[in-house]
Amino acid sequence: MSAPASTPPRVRRHRGLFSCLVLLTALGALDQTIVATALPTITAELGAPERASWIVTAYALAMTAVMPAVGALADRVGRRRMLGLSIAVFVGASAVCGVATSVEVLAAARFAQGLGGAGLLVLPQTVVADVVPARERAAYLGPLGAVFALATVISPLLGGWLTDAVSWRWVFWLNLPLGAAAAVLVLATIPVVRPVAASARFDTPGAVLLAAVAAGAVLISVSAAETGWGAATFAAAAVVAVLLVAALIRERRAAEPVLPLRVPHPRMVIGCYLLALLSGLGLFGLLAYVPTWAHRAHDADASTAGMLLLPATLGIVIGMNASGQLVRRIGRWRLFPALGSAPAAAAATALATTETSLLAAGLLLALVGLGTGLFMQIIVVAAQDAVPGGAVGAVTSGMTFTRELGVTVGTAILGALAAHDPTFTAVFLTTAGCFAFSLLLALALPHRTLSES
Repeated sequence: MSAPASTPPRVRRHRGLFSCLVLLTALGALDQTIVATALPTITAELGAPERASWIVTAYALAMTAVMPAVGALADRVGRRRMLGLSIAVFVGASAVCGVATSVEVLAAARFAQGLGGAGLLVLPQTVVADVVPARERAAYLGPLGAVFALATVISPLLGGWLTDAVSWRWVFWLNLPLGAAAAVLVLATIPVVRPVAASARFDTPGAVLLAAVAAGAVLISVSAAETGWGAATFAAAAVVAVLLVAALIRERRAAEPVLPLRVPHPRMVIGCYLLALLSGLGLFGLLAYVPTWAHRAHDADASTAGMLLLPATLGIVIGMNASGQLVRRIGRWRLFPALGSAPAAAAATALATTETSLLAAGLLLALVGLGTGLFMQIIVVAAQDAVPGGAVGAVTSGMTFTRELGVTVGTAILGALAAHDPTFTAVFLTTAGCFAFSLLLALALPHRTLSES
């Protein structure tokens, strides 16, 4: 590992810097799902409705595949330079999306857009680590996480409104002025700091293996949703599992890994990776199927079913911000994964074992969101604080990557369970099991006070 980072120069415009990071996070999060409600209109104009799913899948595929590499590259070339490159790729691809004349061109441009979007989601958290002490960091990451959660929920509504009010092409053209504003803010507010790991070699084999794992997981999730878990899907899952083992072995042995595992506090970092994986699987995997459950169990219309996501989102926002402020005061972080996992597991169990009204379900989902929100950003800070300065970008990417991997795997597993269980009991119990395991894992993690440097 590289030597610890030196203290970066003082950032004069904290408000401007934070505005920049909020805008970058919102841009990356919005485009994950903003196109969903525009798909019928897009395929009506461009044709090829059988390939429409690739317009969504291409973005997720590219973004997840390059996430591990983005942070490691930022450790070597600098945050500002990587953010500039990410914005340029994202905005350029958005412009191509807006003028696409076929689904194939649009899907290819969405793939390129996802390459840039990965940096927009990962690097703001890394910049916060550069300028804010670990003990105070969660208070800054909490609002960024809240922006991510809110943007993910409102983006389909925004996409539908733009499609109806103007044109589906403005779903993508909107990124041009916003991206330009983000670029100006990056140049004006993010300090130029010599990368601590500038001389470190980039672990290309590790990055390729992790990208293959991510791509395989996304494609399996799509295949399972469309055709179910047949022999070919299980075979592909086995191949991805082998690739994952190979990637972990490579990263364990690499001198400068893309996914840091051999670090001064390995139990803490690996534990945080697992907590991120479980939170993605448990919370976001569940939320993907809540509207379907509401429709099946309560005959709810699409609008009512979609509204059930709002209590969970509100819970996430409250949990993230509350835990960030509390950690700033006490400096200890381990109790928050435990405090959050216990009520989340209890709420998911209640959804599985009792007949609930939509109102009661909304309250229980709010509790799941609150519990997960209590530790989602805290574990990122804990992982950052447990590695040398030259690996902060890599470990931040690793945390985001493992969470997104959990979302992908959770969507596939819970989707298979939902297809064979109209009551969704197995879906809710699996979610409860994820949070119960998170609780046990949190209790097994070492005590450590976050640093004030």
